[in-house]
Amino acid sequence: MRHLALTGISKESIDDLVTKRVRTFELRSAHNIPIVFEAHVGDELFVTDTSRHDLAIGTTGILARVRDKTISMHKVSHRIGDFYEERELMSARVQLELREHTCRLRAVEDEGPGKLLAVETAEVCHYEGR
Repeated sequence: MRHLALTGISKESIDDLVTKRVRTFELRSAHNIPIVFEAHVGDELFVTDTSRHDLAIGTTGILARVRDKTISMHKVSHRIGDFYEERELMSARVQLELREHTCRLRAVEDEGPGKLLAVETAEVCHYEGR
């Protein structure tokens, strides 16, 4: 099946999702925010601890369904002497529900930086050898 992919998620966070079955992630990385923009509630996402640049056929991860999502902007101000600097930071919160414990990539469709990352996945059976 074809899914959008969240990459570079910490192994501890993925293990927590597997254990609790539902978890909210706050994403600030520029490569994952477009994925959350594009995903709709009810869509399934491929989630892996592997970085976007290291994805290859055979990479393993989990499938999770989007239960809720929020995109927000935060203004941050810094003052150094008489100089003020203001920046805006974008973050995405996405609540995921575990669907499949383990699946493997069959194909990767990377459109480049700031664009979507879609993958073709296959369920991993416990009796399968590698």
